[in-house]
Amino acid sequence: MKNNPFLTVILLFCIQVLLIKYLDYLDFEFEMGQGLYFAFVCFFIPIVSVILNGFTGESRYQKSFRYFTFFIIIISFLAFVALSYLGALGRAYQH
Repeated sequence: MKNNPFLTVILLFCIQVLLIKYLDYLDFEFEMGQGLYFAFVCFFIPIVSVILNGFTGESRYQKSFRYFTFFIIIISFLAFVALSYLGALGRAYQH
């Protein structure tokens, strides 16, 4: 269990979701731009997954975790593009 990178990524995802919900509950405003915060939220887990993929070494999860990393990167990129588009569309309708 301690050498399973899947558990690490899943736990990081849960922590990130809980942190976002908690900061939303507090109405915490970030100083940096909204786009930078959104990019950080979308790409934090894939970057950690790529780093873990480099450090797994010889593990029984190496090949499946590599495919999982590619899947996470593709999904996060598509989510970033789609949500950015929908956010821009919503801001355009507000004006």
